[in-house]
Amino acid sequence: MDLVLSTRQVDDLAIVSVGGEVDLETASQLGDHALDALRDVSPHVLLDLTDVTFMDSTGLKVLLSIQRRADLAGGSFAVAGASRSVRKILALTGLDQTFTLH
Repeated sequence: MDLVLSTRQVDDLAIVSVGGEVDLETASQLGDHALDALRDVSPHVLLDLTDVTFMDSTGLKVLLSIQRRADLAGGSFAVAGASRSVRKILALTGLDQTFTLH
């Protein structure tokens, strides 16, 4: 399944909307897109996962990478709209305590 990515700016926040499955095949697309947004739009990134239907450990690694880059840029990173299945994998890995979730 293709990953659908878009970015919009609201005040000083880059909102990256993601749709589809984030897995080994698509995770690098998400990483590249989010890092472009961090660099070109704002170091404050909100990842909107409302339309994500599946995420594996490769996707989690990308989320950690985005957070690390936002921190290094003096920005922030948060996740919004995670589905029940995505929230479950975040909880199982303890990343629900690492990321700011909305």
